[in-house]
Amino acid sequence: MKKNIYITTIILFMISTFAACGSDNRTDRVVELDNYNIDNSDSYYETAEDGSTHRWEIKSGWEIENVEGGANDSDRSIFFRRKWSEDENGNLKNDSHYELSLYNDYQFILELDKKKKSSNRQYCLTIGVKVDTYEGERYLSFNTFYDKENMEADIQTLDGDIPEMVFPLSMDYVNIGGIWTGLRFDLSQYLHQFEPNNEITAVTAFYFQGGDDYLDNIRLVSE
Repeated sequence: MKKNIYITTIILFMISTFAACGSDNRTDRVVELDNYNIDNSDSYYETAEDGSTHRWEIKSGWEIENVEGGANDSDRSIFFRRKWSEDENGNLKNDSHYELSLYNDYQFILELDKKKKSSNRQYCLTIGVKVDTYEGERYLSFNTFYDKENMEADIQTLDGDIPEMVFPLSMDYVNIGGIWTGLRFDLSQYLHQFEPNNEITAVTAFYFQGGDDYLDNIRLVSE
């Protein structure tokens, strides 16, 4: 499932890190691509260029910011902070959750730009979407912790009975700071890994769990 995640970077390099979240120090999945499918048919839901954050709902976490400096030499991006909390066993966890409502019933490929703020401390992150399908609501999540622990894609339930399909997301996104990278997810392909006969009918939300990251140009595109 990892080969379906395409990673574009401005610079190719290898980086050694140490972990609050951990790292396998693999950079073989960082590859350079020329461009995205950027054309007039793309549906942009966040470019940050209006200076606003009103589209976002903070489920858990700190206030988000619309800041100077975006991907592809654009003027602005959205900055998210991580939020640490302590569980009943005294373990720290990052439980920030930020959500962007949207609706698209014809484009099911997610693209976005991400940049980690340079920091010595690591954390895991999740990028995900909520989708409607012929068989009901589904969550599709891409999680660096699954990559760090060498876990296979898995399916679980959220909110009582909504299936969440979780796929490993490269730890390179945690290890590399200060560089804009592009992510691309063919959502139908991921859904079909668990439900080959099911189909997406609409994408209804984007969500980000993590923090100390800049996001820009969140969009849905066609092939």
